[in-house]
Formats: sequence, C-alpha cells, structure tokens
Amino acid sequence: MALVLWGKAGAPPHPLLSHLLDTAATALAILEREPLRTQCLYAEDWGLEPEEAKRLVSFFVGLHDLGKASPVFQAQWPEGAKRVQEAGLTWDPEVVRNSRVVHGVFTELYLKDCLRELGFSRRIAGDIAKALGAHHGFLVLQKEREDGARHVALEKGPWGEVRRWLVEQVCQALELSFPASLKDIHRVSPPAVLRVMALASFADWIASDSTFFSYGRIPSSPATYFQEGVNQAHKALEAIGWVSRHQPLSPRPFSELFSFAPNALQRAVAELLAEVEGPTLVLVEAPMGLGKTEAALYACYHLREKLGHRGFYVALPTQATANGLFPRVRGFLEKLAQDERWELQLQHGAAMLNPEYEEILARARPREVYDVEGKDAGFVTASAWFSARKRAMLSPHGVGTLDQALLAVLKVKHHFVRLWGLMNRMVVLDEIHAYDTYTSGLLLALLRWLRALGSSVVLMTATLPKRKREELLSAWGVSRAELPTYPRVVAFAGDRFLGAKGLPREREKKVGLEAAPVQASAVAKTLRDRLPGVLGVIVNTVDRAQAFYQALGEGERITLAKLLDLLGPGPQEGPWSDLWAVQDEKGDFVVGKRLPDGTLVFLFHARFPAEERALREAVTLALFGKHGLRPRRAILVATQVAEQSLDLDFDLLYTDLAPIDLLFQRMGRLHRHERERPENHKEPVLMVGGLADEPEFGKDLYWDKVYEDYPLLSTWVSLRDREVIHIPSDLEGFLEEVYERKPEEFPKVYRQRAEESYRKVQQRLTSQAIAAENISLSDPEKLLRQTDTAALASEFRLDDEVEDSRTQRFLTRLGEPSVPVVLVYRVGEGWSLDPEGKRPVRLEGELTREEALAVWSRAVRLSRPPIPQKLLTEALPPAWARHSLLRGLRPLEVGRKLDGLVVELDPELGVVYRRV
Repeated sequence: MALVLWGKAGAPPHPLLSHLLDTAATALAILEREPLRTQCLYAEDWGLEPEEAKRLVSFFVGLHDLGKASPVFQAQWPEGAKRVQEAGLTWDPEVVRNSRVVHGVFTELYLKDCLRELGFSRRIAGDIAKALGAHHGFLVLQKEREDGARHVALEKGPWGEVRRWLVEQVCQALELSFPASLKDIHRVSPPAVLRVMALASFADWIASDSTFFSYGRIPSSPATYFQEGVNQAHKALEAIGWVSRHQPLSPRPFSELFSFAPNALQRAVAELLAEVEGPTLVLVEAPMGLGKTEAALYACYHLREKLGHRGFYVALPTQATANGLFPRVRGFLEKLAQDERWELQLQHGAAMLNPEYEEILARARPREVYDVEGKDAGFVTASAWFSARKRAMLSPHGVGTLDQALLAVLKVKHHFVRLWGLMNRMVVLDEIHAYDTYTSGLLLALLRWLRALGSSVVLMTATLPKRKREELLSAWGVSRAELPTYPRVVAFAGDRFLGAKGLPREREKKVGLEAAPVQASAVAKTLRDRLPGVLGVIVNTVDRAQAFYQALGEGERITLAKLLDLLGPGPQEGPWSDLWAVQDEKGDFVVGKRLPDGTLVFLFHARFPAEERALREAVTLALFGKHGLRPRRAILVATQVAEQSLDLDFDLLYTDLAPIDLLFQRMGRLHRHERERPENHKEPVLMVGGLADEPEFGKDLYWDKVYEDYPLLSTWVSLRDREVIHIPSDLEGFLEEVYERKPEEFPKVYRQRAEESYRKVQQRLTSQAIAAENISLSDPEKLLRQTDTAALASEFRLDDEVEDSRTQRFLTRLGEPSVPVVLVYRVGEGWSLDPEGKRPVRLEGELTREEALAVWSRAVRLSRPPIPQKLLTEALPPAWARHSLLRGLRPLEVGRKLDGLVVELDPELGVVYRRV
C-alpha cells in the first residue's frame, strides 16, 4: 500500500519511498566525501563512531519528506491521488481541497512521534523534527503547526501504519541499528541539529534532480536500491564538482606558493600556527600593503593540512575588493591543485560579469552527467551548480563579500545551508573595521557560530579601535588578552591564548598632511597644478564624485577602444591584457575623458550599470593598480569603492574628511609600492578636504548622511593642526584618541555640538546593536527558536534573492531602502537597453539565457527617495519575475519623473539625479 504513495509527480511518477532512499543515499555520499574531521564532528554530536554517525544522520535526512505521506499532499496531483485512493488510503475531499499546509509542516508533526517511538528523547525528537520540517528553507510557524495538527486529527484509515512502515524501510535499507547509548542522550547541541538540518536540504536538491535520479524506479529491495542510490549519488556529486576532500597535500614552503620570501608578518602567522591542534582565531592588525592577504592564504593552506579543514572563504567589504582579490586566490589554488580539480566561486551579486570568473565557469563546461573523466583535473574551476546564490557557500573555496557570509546568521531562506557550508572551514574576514554597528553585530554572531561549527578564522585589519577589537575577541570566547604594541599578530584556540607577536616597523612612511578646501572647483584647479603624476580623489558621495569629475574640465570622451589605442599593447599578461581581451565586446563603452593637455580623467563609483561598473573597475586596476601602466598625467575620481582592499597606488591623494580609521585606509593608497615617482611627488602628501575650514563638513555636502557627525568632528579636532603623520607609528594612537574622546574633551566652542552628536551616536549604536541581536542568530541556541523578533523574518519568508520593501531592512546592512533597477528606453512600441534601440529588451514572454544576461548586466542599485518606495510597490515584469537571474529587478524608464526626481543615465557620469 505504501509503495503507491507518490513523492514526485510526473510520467512516470517517483514513489515516495524511492525519493526518501535517494535522499538518504545522497546524504551518505556527501558525508563520505567530506574530510575525516567533518565526519568526526558528526560522530561527536551523537557519541558514535564516524561510520555509525553518518548512517544515523543519513537516516534522519531520508525522512525529510515523511510529510508527503499525508492526505493533503497526496490529494494535490489528481492522477496520483486516484491510485492512492484505489489502494485504500482515503480522505475527505472537502477537508483537503483548500488546505494551504505544506508538507514540511507534516514532516515535523509526524517525525516527532516516529522518533519518540524509536527511543529518542522528547527534546531530540522535537529538535530533529523541526530541523527536517524546514528543509524547504524556513522553520514551521506556530500557526502552520496548529493548522497541520487539525488535519492530522482528521486523518482516517491506516495513514499512521503506512508512515511507520516507510520509516522502517529506510532504517532497514541503511542497515541501521540504534545503539543503547543514544537513549542516554537527552539533548544535542544546536550545531548538531544544524548539521542535520542543512544536509537535508543539500541532499534533497540533488536527489530531486531527475537528471541524476531518474523517476519511476521501484525499491523492490530497499537495501539494494539504497546501495545503488549511493553509487548514483557519488556520480552526481562528481558531476556538480563536490569532489572528495581526503587528499593531503605535500608540504610547500611559503616562497614556493608565493614566489617570494615571507616577511616578518607572514613568518609570525606561520610560527603561531605551527603547533595548533584545534580551531583557531588569528587576529592580524598591520598597516596597508604588508602582505596580510598572503599571510591569510598561507594560514588556510597550513590549517587545511593540520586540522583537516575542508576549504576556505575570503570575505571582503565590497564587490570591487572581492573582484580584485579573486585572481590572486585563483593563482594560489592553482599552485596547490597538483593533479586535482579544485572548485572556486566568486560570491557576490555581479560575479557573472567578472571575466576571470566567467572563464573558469566555462572551464567547468556542461558535460554528459556521468562523464567524469574530463580533462579538467589539476586546475581551478567554478561549477555552474554552485554558482546559484544559496548554493555558492557549499563550494569548498570562495572569494566574495562579507554579506554573503552574514546571510548565514540571518533568518533568510536556507540560511542554515550557508552556515553548514562554512562549517569546518577557514574563514578570512578582511577589513573588519569597515562596518557599522548593525553589520558588526551580525559579524559577532557569525564568529560565535564559526567557533561552534569547528571553523578557524583569520581577522584582518589595518585600523581597529580598541572597543571593536574587544567585542570581536569576546564573540570568539576570549575574555581578556595582553597584546603587544601595534602592528601585531595574535592567535587563540577557543579562549586559550596561543601567542602573540609584535611586528617590526620595517617600512615607516611619513605622509604630509595638507588642509584643503571642500569646493570641487578649487580642489580640481590644485590637482591640475600638481600634474604630472598619477593622482587620486576619494570622496564621500556619488554626487560629489560626479561634480569633481566635471570640475576637472571638459574633455574628449574616451572609449575603451580609444584608451587602448592611446596607451598601446602594454604587458602580455595582467590587467591591461585583460582589457584588450574584451575590446571587441566593450570597446565602445565610455571609460573616461582626455583633457586638452592630455590628462586622462576617470570616474569610478557604484552608480553605473553593472557591466559598466565592472569595466571601470578593470580600467582602474589596469592603470592605477600595482602593475598598472601609470600614464604620465592621470586622475582617478572615486568614492569608497576605492577605499579598501583594491591595490591602488597614487602619487598624490585628495580625500574628503572621513572618520580617522577610514582616512588611514585611504592613505594606504598613497605611495603604496616602491617605484620611481615624478619629481614633484617624491614625498607622499594627503590633501584632506574640510581641514582648512571650520567643521561644517555636513552642510550641503551630505557627508552627514554617510558618517556620523561625532567621529567626523573628533577626527577634525585631532588632525586640524597636524602637518605630518607617521605610518604605522601614529596609527594606533590616533584611533584611540579619536574614538575614546569624550564630549567634555572637545574644545569649548564645539562642546555643545559634541554632546548632542554623541548622544545621537549612542542612541544609534544601541538601536543598531539591538536590531542585529534580535534579527540574527546571535546565539546558537536561537537556531530553532521562534519566540523573538527574529521570527518576523521567518514569518515574512525573507528570501535574499527577492527584493521586498517589507523585509529589506533585515538584510546585512541598515540604511535607506534600495532597489536594483535596469534603466530602459522607450523605442517605438518596445523597450531597449540603449537609446538607439540596438539592444531591445522584452518584459513579457520567455527570455533566452542571452537575453536574461543582457538585462542583468545593466542592473544598478538605487536608494535615492522616492525610487525604492515607488518601484517596490510595482509589479515585476512577467518575463523577469519568471527568471531566477532577474527576479527582483525593476525596469525604470530613463527620464521618468518620480515625485519631482528625474533619473538619467550619462555615459560618463553614470546614473544622474535631476530635480524638476
């Protein structure tokens, strides 16, 4: 009777028992490909040997769809329902007809009783049932549970017996016995529950794919069927790139992996990790340009071998910084790969516009499903299966934004899969000073979870205030530590202090500090007078960047093709050659301008359509980066996208006033590398707009919308009389002075203003900290809890792939609402991505992959009111709503008036706002 239950509709249908066994088999195959340390974590969860634990957990996972053995589910497909009823399993049509209870709710309700009958404690049975009931992405809400319970109470006939039989068949197929020791366990930890919870979703995604597990197979012998399923699962996992992770690597010295000898910082990291025996936290505080990234990557390699970590994820503040690091990480992995295929994902919203990522995606080209003898062993690939947003964190290696990692501790759909992906991994968190209190609160929650899941962490920063350092260490479990003076490297195993090393100040840099006005026209004249040279401008808002670019003077628009023609072939490898590679496709895109005196001027900010932003980023690195061509006369105007992690090097830099730690970051782009400089730029000089005037820097410039008045005022007080800053000697002292200054310590004339702004800062900090704690899994014990504010996100069914005006504030950054738009032009009766109508775009019908990519490449996120408020209330175009890549994008006609605001798109300036 039970074999007639259907699990997947179709021709032929797939029996429910078959799908349960397919999923259990896939779970077992996944765990068999995990390193021994992961398997041991599962064993420790249940007090079993690894082989016993793997089978127990696979049994749990197999029961994820037990809720489909319900009248409500079986009635959903008429053809299948008829066969089920003919076999003697019936229901009242009126009861099930309009039911909205999903099968995950029934899984939780049924499984709780089934596990109790098998001898598990009430707490364990309840927790595992809740975990498996959430396999489609969200925990069951109390109202859903109550509705489901009413249906269960109305069931008639042998439904309960059928479900018990299904459980027995899965148990027997796995040859599972339940050791007596399990009955003595009354509770398992939240990480143990999460390890089951996430594995169920992962295994179900694969087992539900008919490409891997064809429908209609009948489990006449469940044990034989299960073993065949394990074999099928291994082939499927090989095809998607989930390769075995058991192979140790041969020892490789630092100099072999990076082609240069380690410096003091890199040696210190290696020495502190030499004798580690368990998950470790490493804190690296050192100036910009000292090789923190290489130190972190070597730590990843070392701890993979020492501790059996399964891979690493490198988290950066922005898409631009992730793009900048991606080639370096790829090169590092290619040196490690030997004769293996290694998976690497670029993880952020515009990853598919990155040429190097596209290249390795193409390398992992589609093949016959079980053709696993391909020639792509021994190098780095990116499987398309892992390129989906919610799957990307399952990839063993990744480079991306911090936001992608933080989604693991927000109750977004399938957040627990992301957390599982970070389990037993090295996680590198770069530029950790760069976040506000809300995002930092989420970061603290992530650290607690990473420690609980057996991961190791490297925290990297050039500028970290004392208070933030103490919060981060406390989240890892460190109550107190004596640290050497800055710069330093410190390591902890849990809360145990492993050691610390102060670093020599090998490269002391004296930076001249020059007070500058804030008027764009005045600064532009000064910069032109300071040519020749490679000059930089970093300002606080996009509007200001556009104004600066225009103030530098009128000039000839330069397309990519024109720029390449002007500067010639350049190196055969590196960023400049990458631009030549995309000339045919992007050659007519405007990338800057040339002034009458030959000066090249470029603009780089986040308010360009995605493909133009990616191209401008590539041009920025090719000209101003470590290996850039460095034209004789060139100026880059940028916003905070150029502030951190991008390896840019200027002869002279102007910056708007910003909080002291961010000023130090900007200063790190100044004379970054040893090279020959023009005669007028032999010494580094930082021009700071706002130091020359009274501190009215928020007035008419909107800096106060970006930064709080209090740290700006405190920074101004500390710098106003300085002429020179020594890096790194002055760095820590300035940080403490600015961030520990109390209102009463300000000059008397500014004291009242300081008191008022301090009060506002404290209120904001408190509210942001509370918001972060409430909306995140700030403590592992919150995993299955639905009694606090975090339940709101689950109730909203928050999906990070969907833009929703109700839920956007629950994402990783607080701030004004924003929405991703695609600017379109009305051309005749249709729409186009360009004003000439050369790139038509459809809003209805079925889009091809090429059409969808063309639309997606034009996305830009806008936050200026009332754009989000208006567009988020409008229906999505039908064609876009149906496509996973375009879900959430809104079209916005260029020139449309929104409450007096007109949005325009300028090929030089990007998105421009105009009031009418």
